Amino acid sequence: MLVSNCTGPSGYKPYKLAAPLILGIAVSLPGFAQSQTQPTAQQTAASAPANPEAGSANKLTFEVASVRPGQRSVMKGGDFLDPVNKTAPPKGGLFSWNVPVAYLIYFAYDLRSSPLRRGVWEQLPKWTQGESYAIEARADGDPSREDVRQMVRSLLEERFKLTAHSGTHDGQVNELIVVKPGVGLKPHVEGASCELTMPPTTWAYPPYKDFPVRCGIFDRELGKYRRRIEMVDVTMSQVADTLSNHSLLSVVDSTGLTGHYDAILDYGPEIVPPEADSAEEVGSPVSVALEKQLGLKLVKKNALVEYFVIDHIEKPSEN
Repeated sequence: MLVSNCTGPSGYKPYKLAAPLILGIAVSLPGFAQSQTQPTAQQTAASAPANPEAGSANKLTFEVASVRPGQRSVMKGGDFLDPVNKTAPPKGGLFSWNVPVAYLIYFAYDLRSSPLRRGVWEQLPKWTQGESYAIEARADGDPSREDVRQMVRSLLEERFKLTAHSGTHDGQVNELIVVKPGVGLKPHVEGASCELTMPPTTWAYPPYKDFPVRCGIFDRELGKYRRRIEMVDVTMSQVADTLSNHSLLSVVDSTGLTGHYDAILDYGPEIVPPEADSAEEVGSPVSVALEKQLGLKLVKKNALVEYFVIDHIEKPSEN
């Protein structure tokens, strides 16, 4: 999420960077010591893309990397570092980010689930929560997104002395299912441009004229309470990951839909704030908006849920 000092309706300022409530599916982290219980007949394990192995003899690193204190009020590169997005690295292997260290951890270890990300944020020492870091890095050639993931992991291990481990425990997830076929989800034609007609709004942040619709997933503010998720050329697995950012439980895709889709989801908080003028001003909560606008529903089920533990982290070493 980009942050600036521009004001919206009624002098509303977009919220400043705080403990990010970003939730996603349970993940497995190869290369880490794991403790795991076996699922019962009523349980299923949530899955996610595999991660590069830590400590591999062929561990990838940036050719050059600079780490220094950054600007707290501005985020740069958060879109790319979001594990839910599939944005390819820029050609030439040059990277420039200004983010809290938590965002580097989310990306490096493919942490898509809200409980995992929230747990990381709560475990991190205060000096990480109050600072952003400006990262300038260069990699040889044109590395893939997974290559960059391993390079960021190496950066964290070498410069921040980060060590961590993971495991699973019995818990619950939200299962994403289709209840109203053909509502809201529009198949994305392969090779089609990343254009999506947006419903009219009186105000949006970031503004459309500066940050137009693009392929992938993007969150936008429509007012003090209302939000919009724009999804263009995305899989249902990505939709599930995105919904995990707005749920107290991880979300797994059980829709059976295998194509790529375009969708818009406008929503508000689960509870109408007492200071709000009306429910219309706030918008519907995600669970209601999801079924009405996209024909999808979240249903709780038992599963093995991943946890992620930070064993050690230090302030970054000097360049």
